[in-house]
Amino acid sequence: MIDRIRRGIAAGAVAGAAYGLFTWLVLSPAVGYLEHAASHEAGHGHGGHGHAQEAAHAVSEATTALVSAGGGVLWGVLLGAAFGAAYYLFEPALPGGEAKAYVLAGAGFLAVSVAPWTVLPPVVPGMEQLYGPGVRVPLYLGLIGVGALVAATSVLAYDRASAARGRRAGAVAAALPLVALALLSALAPPTLAGGEAPAELAVAFRWLVALSQAGLWALIAVGFRRFERDGDRPAADSPAATPTGTD
Repeated sequence: MIDRIRRGIAAGAVAGAAYGLFTWLVLSPAVGYLEHAASHEAGHGHGGHGHAQEAAHAVSEATTALVSAGGGVLWGVLLGAAFGAAYYLFEPALPGGEAKAYVLAGAGFLAVSVAPWTVLPPVVPGMEQLYGPGVRVPLYLGLIGVGALVAATSVLAYDRASAARGRRAGAVAAALPLVALALLSALAPPTLAGGEAPAELAVAFRWLVALSQAGLWALIAVGFRRFERDGDRPAADSPAATPTGTD
């Protein structure tokens, strides 16, 4: 198990570095642009702020971007460690053969990101949370549990239906729990208020966040598979790698 966790951490570090760079170069500027658009839509007509305040605002934005990038790396390492432990525990039950790591990455994305977003979507700049951390944190953790249950149910349904009626029936059976999760999103009460930024930009921002998280999970799976293959390959000086000759 320790080896799997180490490989997960290594894969998470690589994926987190890429995600942190993406956060720095793409997400942080997008947040700044949306904040500017939201303030413009709100019609804040307070004259110029002066060069000193503009410089301080620029420094603040740069600091926030650096912190976000560093947080992206740490997030990748944390997810990688969890991925390695989960792969050790659930690998025999995962379908997909050589693609088991990618199935687990999809389940992780569903549980950690998609399921919580059904009730607590990504906050677009200009919007406010209706509930405090005392409500959001337990709700978020509970939704992760719901997402894990949906992912496990989907995998189990695919295994049984594909074994009985083929892969097409398995895919249909696997989709049914996902439909139930989508219904939860439609029935959930709103948790955000406000939103002065243009609706098109808000939708684009949420898609950007979703794609970045999906890319993070995909990179973890790719890196983990690479490190897994390297770990299973015998060393050049090991007895298994040394051909036995005849005298």
